[in-house]
Amino acid sequence: MKTAETSTSLPQGFIDEMQTLSGMDSEALLVSLGKSPEVGVRLNGRKRSSVSFDGAEPVKWCPAGLHLRERPAFTLMPELHSGAFYVQDPSSMIHREIVSRLASAPSVLVDFCAAPGGKTTAAIDALPDGSVVIANEFESSRVGALKENLTKWGYPHVAITNSPTDAFRALSGQVDIAMVDAPCSGEGMMRKDAEARRQWSVGLVAQCASLQREIVADAVETLRPGGYLVYSTCTFNRVENEDMLDWMAEEFGLESVDMGFPEEWGIPGGLSGRPAYRFMPHKTRGEGLFVGVMRKPEGSAAASHRKIRFNQRGLGLPGTDLVHFPEGYMFSAYGNVLKAASPLLCSLLDMLPKKTRIVASGVDIGERKGKDFIPSAALALSNAYRRGALPEVEVSYEEAVAYLRRELVALPPDVPRGICLVCYGGLPLGWVKNIGNRANNLYPQSWRIRMNR
Repeated sequence: MKTAETSTSLPQGFIDEMQTLSGMDSEALLVSLGKSPEVGVRLNGRKRSSVSFDGAEPVKWCPAGLHLRERPAFTLMPELHSGAFYVQDPSSMIHREIVSRLASAPSVLVDFCAAPGGKTTAAIDALPDGSVVIANEFESSRVGALKENLTKWGYPHVAITNSPTDAFRALSGQVDIAMVDAPCSGEGMMRKDAEARRQWSVGLVAQCASLQREIVADAVETLRPGGYLVYSTCTFNRVENEDMLDWMAEEFGLESVDMGFPEEWGIPGGLSGRPAYRFMPHKTRGEGLFVGVMRKPEGSAAASHRKIRFNQRGLGLPGTDLVHFPEGYMFSAYGNVLKAASPLLCSLLDMLPKKTRIVASGVDIGERKGKDFIPSAALALSNAYRRGALPEVEVSYEEAVAYLRRELVALPPDVPRGICLVCYGGLPLGWVKNIGNRANNLYPQSWRIRMNR
């Protein structure tokens, strides 16, 4: 009954394919693809917030993850804009757990297919302080969302790039963890994305597999001996999943890593003898996801020494006093704009080809305009900002939403004139310039919320 209804909306070729997978309850899977998708959020591990969701239940494989009963109007929640949480499918939250088990010390992580940033932010929360992250996205149209999401998440040691993955071969032997959430045929998204159903074909599967091999080959080249490749797709077929892991082992000598996830998590293993994990919507509370972890053997060619340049000459520039622990950053002035970044991150970016498009790196501190220094929106949301360096004002929910709409904000009369930090629930939202009778809203135009309810 329900299977028949579901089948009519799914490509027949896909249905036939699912029925051939050994050990797969294809009947239950097809029924599950006709149900409503799960709604989940993951809390920011480095930002303390009192945000709560009625009736939320914990995600088994992610201590910061929550299953929600229904989808609220996230856009009207100030906590979303302050980076207190990220809206994410619960299945994808497994990357936080995986990275936490792989990174016992500060690490270099490159996310090769990063947009819109869900898996990148999950990895960031799992990495020890001092780690650096490069988040790359090939599709230019997706880079804006990636930059906004990572900026709001607040971890300062991140660079965002918009380049083909072969540019990162220049980092040969430098990377501890490479994440490839590969472009795929999207079978796991079919119940929440009509386009995934429309675009599916046998040819698309083959086309995706070819692209996946190219990206993986570039990622493997960057790994140090003993480094890890975290490979994932949001699809079900073997060609893009288990067969891809087999190819990695045969082509590069990578070793499969058993993550030892507990059985009570309900994550079925792969369809071969190789350790891998399948999130199936008829067995787990989340969308379809495949993930496997591969390790580069220790006997591989050793990494070249990382030449870390460290320059503290910028410490006297206006704005450096706004940063917590400024001695740990390199400061650079581009005209009137001041930036700060981790020396290790700068060194890695220096290795990349000149053609690499670096969209953002480290933290934009601010810009000198006349006699004033205007701190950037990124600094307000960054964990690098030294709280208390400038006056702060806590606002109500209604005032916070008005601020996020970029409307005029009325401040209490005792708030000092000049630049002030607007906060909601104890977390920063952005800046205003208080001129007495009113406060000029400095929230970025491109970020302002536009929905009415």
